[in-house]
Amino acid sequence: MLEIKKLTSKDLPEFIRLRSEGLQLSPEAFGESLVEYTKKSFEEHLHNFPKTFDNFIIGAFENETLVGVAGFFQKRSEKMKHKGAIWGMYVTPSSRGKGLGKKILNTAIEQGILIDEILQVELAVISTNLAARKLYESVGFESFGTEKRAICVEGVFYDEEHMVKVIK
Repeated sequence: MLEIKKLTSKDLPEFIRLRSEGLQLSPEAFGESLVEYTKKSFEEHLHNFPKTFDNFIIGAFENETLVGVAGFFQKRSEKMKHKGAIWGMYVTPSSRGKGLGKKILNTAIEQGILIDEILQVELAVISTNLAARKLYESVGFESFGTEKRAICVEGVFYDEEHMVKVIK
């Protein structure tokens, strides 16, 4: 059975497990390293866990196991509060290719645009991750620039493509 919902702090152990998997299997896709992430105590993870209307994580559960996530937050400053951002999107390899990523992403966007000020949603993706870029384009994201050498993993640089979806 598949369930897609906003995560709460009681889902934190599953989130830590899945995030650690993503950091291990796709280190170039995240700004944080597995070493940095696993050094944090459970209390630090709990303190940093998004839990507000404008800062949340959407998760997909298959039989109570978290298999995919996408975070969303509204930018805070007065001049940028019209922007939301998708972060940390990840689907475990065994659940890919089934449309799950699109469902998670669309749910995050749908929940994000319930925030009155949100007029557009941004994200960044490693330029060589063609499957992710195709997914983002399929739901209306457009590229607006590339940051050269945005991520460095064990001496290898990765460019990051910045994308936006205008909502209204």
